[in-house]
Amino acid sequence: MDADLGDLLARGGWELVDPRPTAAEHPDTFELPSADDLDRLQPGSLVRAMFRLVDIADFSRDGLAPYDPSGAPVLVTHVERMWAVVTGRQGDRVACLLDNQPYATHTSLEVLDPLSVPLTHLIATGDVRPELAEHLAFAERMAAQDERPAGSATPVDPGARPRIRSDQQAICDRADVRAEPPSPFGLALLARDVPGGSGVLQGARFEPAPERRDTGWVFFRGDDFEAVSQTVGFDIVTVQEASRAHPDILARLALPVGWAFSVGDGVDDLYEVELVD
Repeated sequence: MDADLGDLLARGGWELVDPRPTAAEHPDTFELPSADDLDRLQPGSLVRAMFRLVDIADFSRDGLAPYDPSGAPVLVTHVERMWAVVTGRQGDRVACLLDNQPYATHTSLEVLDPLSVPLTHLIATGDVRPELAEHLAFAERMAAQDERPAGSATPVDPGARPRIRSDQQAICDRADVRAEPPSPFGLALLARDVPGGSGVLQGARFEPAPERRDTGWVFFRGDDFEAVSQTVGFDIVTVQEASRAHPDILARLALPVGWAFSVGDGVDDLYEVELVD
């Protein structure tokens, strides 16, 4: 593990990213908030920033296996763009509460964590939330239950198992496998009758193709993949889009390559599949 990654883990596995170099490099496609946008910020306003986080490697995004031969997680960094709710102004900074849960697996940063973000690091602003008082009260209750010694700055063990959704971890525990969470923007094949259809849903994760951002996941109904391919057909979608297409997909996404599931109509099975070229 390189020193930079180790330093980031020691500080909670995250840091803010200055967007100005990216904006200068891509002025036509990356526009920062105007001075007027920043002047209008008030408690309850939504703001967006870029965060560099530590995450387990993903075939489709990084071209790397998620674990090394010894079984230790292979860690990388990537950038997530996340929203926060402004709670106050501090000169040239805004105090805010993170409004998204990071996808990254090796960071202490969590939704509702307090942040102090320089105005120069904001990449977007949004409307004012009218329910700010309720939001702050909920954040205070959650903070009282926080068991992290240093909050979002709590050091992260590089050998820790990936931090994923509890329902995803429960599925992996049931199968007795290590979690391999895919990038939400990695690609999958989704049969066109999965959204709104009926019957047993099948999901299988084959060898991914990193050059195509493919996670290896295929989702369809029925028992015959080839028949579905020739009749119903498939769309190429992101894993995030696939998880929105059926309520049973999201919890099973962290199953590793070589595993499959069947769910629906009283069926709920997890099993290994043969990997072929």
